[in-house]
Order: sequence, then C-alpha cells, then structure tokens
Amino acid sequence: MRSPLIRTAFVALAFVLLAPVAHAQLGMAGAAGHRLVSFGIGGGVSVPVSDAKDAFNTGFNGQGFVRLNLNALPIQPRVDFTFSRFDISDAQLATPGASGTGQIFAGLANLQYSILPTGPIRPYIVAGIGAYNTKTDVTGIPSYANTSSTDFGINGGAGITFKLGNLVSGYVEGRVDNVYTKKGLKNSDQIQVVPVTFGLVF
Repeated sequence: MRSPLIRTAFVALAFVLLAPVAHAQLGMAGAAGHRLVSFGIGGGVSVPVSDAKDAFNTGFNGQGFVRLNLNALPIQPRVDFTFSRFDISDAQLATPGASGTGQIFAGLANLQYSILPTGPIRPYIVAGIGAYNTKTDVTGIPSYANTSSTDFGINGGAGITFKLGNLVSGYVEGRVDNVYTKKGLKNSDQIQVVPVTFGLVF
C-alpha cells in the first residue's frame, strides 16, 4: 500500500501548489471571455473487482463534478461527488428470501490532466483523494448487522471529452476507486470498484 499512498501525496502536493496559479488565472480567463468553471453530470455502470466482486454484483453509478478551467495550463482541479449502488450476491447471502444492497458515496478532490488540451476530442487522465462512505443494508437475515463507515480512499483513471456544441461537451470516463477500510461485508482492508461513466459537461 506504500506506493499508492506515495502517489496520493504527490497528487495532494500538486493540488496545493497549483492553487495560487488557479487564483491568478481567474482574472485572466474572465478578461478573455473563457468559461472559468464547468459542471459535469453523468452516470453508468460500476464493476466491483478484487475481493468486492465476491460480495457484490455489477451495479450503477452517478457522478457530478465542478471543474476549474486553467486556460494556460493542461491541469484542471475538480471536486467530484460520486455514488455507486450494488446488489449483494446471492452466494454471499446464502439465505433463501434474503436480499441486500451496498452503497458507496464519495467526495473527492481530483486533478484532471488533458493529454491534448485543444481540439474537438480531448483525452485526459484524472486522479485524486477523498472520503468514501460505504454502507450495506441486508433484509431477511435477522442476525446480520448492517454496516456504515467513512474511510480514506484514492482514485485514478482516464477519459475523453468531445464537443457537442458551443456550450456542451460529452465525456466518457473510467476510474478505479480504492477505499481503505477494515469494515464491510468482506472485512477486507481495501474495497475496489471500477465505475465507467457517460455524461455531459456544461
């Protein structure tokens, strides 16, 4: 786990160092008539991997973000809010008539780096850190204690944006969410989920 934490530290440091630059760019971008802030909203599928795939079926996700556009730099700070929901697998419940769901809410501080900063199609990579609230809710098993915990996590992935008009762009993004916790259905020290999201940026 040391390597992911080192990468996380570098991401956080970059975010702090770029904050003054972002502040300076606000006036410049406003004078040039460029959009300073973009809003994204999307949804798609969430695929549990590693230990989580034994506990959960493939689910769905929703995502919203606010992005600061630094026109002189290829790096764009983002604040993301994400939600994933899964059905607990029948093999995990192992009780006739039982059912359950797992949910993950996250608030993330991310950095988006545009590989091609101009053009109608722009590939990018994204990474950051945040807080993840994981929750399981099971019915039909009286002895099962539902759980909820908030833990540290990191995420990273890649995507593309493509112009749909002067004011709207589409995007496709895939990430890996790593939640570091010793609580949950699998009692694992790490929950890994791969959300694939399709959406719009305004």
